[in-house]
Amino acid sequence: MKDIMHALKESDLFKDLDETSLKELAELCRIHELKTKEVLFHEGFEGSHSYYLTKGALRLFKTSFEGEETTIKIIHPGEFFAEVVLFGSTTYPVTAIAVADSEVLALHRDSFLHMLESPGGRNGFIASLFRKLRFLSDRIHYLTAHDVEDRFFHFLSDNYGKQYHYTITIPKKDIASAIGTIPETFSRLILRLTKRGIIAWKENTLILKEGFWDESDF
Repeated sequence: MKDIMHALKESDLFKDLDETSLKELAELCRIHELKTKEVLFHEGFEGSHSYYLTKGALRLFKTSFEGEETTIKIIHPGEFFAEVVLFGSTTYPVTAIAVADSEVLALHRDSFLHMLESPGGRNGFIASLFRKLRFLSDRIHYLTAHDVEDRFFHFLSDNYGKQYHYTITIPKKDIASAIGTIPETFSRLILRLTKRGIIAWKENTLILKEGFWDESDF
């Protein structure tokens, strides 16, 4: 119970809840473990649970009529997702698949609505929603104010840290989606960076030029 409470307290969505609401919410959550490539839920399927990722990583994607997948977001520990089913919608708008062995906390819609009946739970959640709106606003600014090269290195820094040797398990087309571009543009970027001697990328191994982070403003 204490571990679940601590995990929820670390989340942006629930960190403003009072202790009573947080404890009640923790009692209602259920732990669900996923193996790599295991699907948590499918796009268009009915559902009643939202999730909080405690470890691992998940990919959210949409599938076109032609079967082409477009990555919407890579979920990392500390993020709450699939909130849409808490507020009227009964189907998931995306598919969620584990890209590493993962663990999530599952929260049922009815349990969440019950929590909102208390003033502490309701006020804390409203504060969290405003914080998420600010994040979305910042995200729009980020996509419009930075070119694709900047967004790529920000992606590396935010998701893997400032290293010089990376093991990348996410497909390149998913990275392209995550930084707001198309696979063709991302491929051209990788080619330019390789020719400039900034990166070397072979299969799952990405190596950055020594000293790159010290010389950059990221």
